Amino acid sequence: MKLAFIFAHPDDESLSTGGTIAKYAAEGDQVITVCLSSDSVRKSEYFEAVKALGIEENLIFDYPDVHKNEQLITQRLIEFILDFKPDIIITHIEEDYHIDHKSTFKIVRECIEWAAHETQYENPHLVSKLYTSETTVLLPNPHIFIDITEFYQKKEKAIRCYKSQLHKGGDDFYINFHRYRTLMRGTQASVKYAEAFMQIPLKKNSPFYKIKHSEL
Repeated sequence: MKLAFIFAHPDDESLSTGGTIAKYAAEGDQVITVCLSSDSVRKSEYFEAVKALGIEENLIFDYPDVHKNEQLITQRLIEFILDFKPDIIITHIEEDYHIDHKSTFKIVRECIEWAAHETQYENPHLVSKLYTSETTVLLPNPHIFIDITEFYQKKEKAIRCYKSQLHKGGDDFYINFHRYRTLMRGTQASVKYAEAFMQIPLKKNSPFYKIKHSEL
């Protein structure tokens, strides 16, 4: 199985889904993280963090912001989807307060649609599933919980790689918030630590897709 974790900034991948990334990488699935914006400091921290999660495949764009570069990012992300051909994509929640997170969700959903069009591309790809995840904005009604108990320490190690960000919100805000968030989700899932996700419906058939009809 191929999974692509697509987020706006370095650290979003670890805060939101670090345990899930580590879990699927350890289980032998092909996992890649894609970061749509960066600066020199956080870029270096990003490489250290994803290594702590146990993955070597990653892609990082050098745009300073997502929302100001949507057109450029959209084209590059379509090319990524056509090349990597992910089965599952995980990204930000649509209702996130951060403008770059909102833009990332919008871009990802549009890229999934366009990458499937055989009228546009010689070798289109239809992504099977799209999930959204939590940063500091919680999902209102999660559809699934992933047990990350075995991988929580990797998640926290990855978060601690972002030394330039850890002071934000006060001492240990990021560590404590995401520790207690995963504990809360773990309680809901009857495990110690868990990460929550919502599935976003995707079209399976279209006049412009290779698969134009199917069964229920």
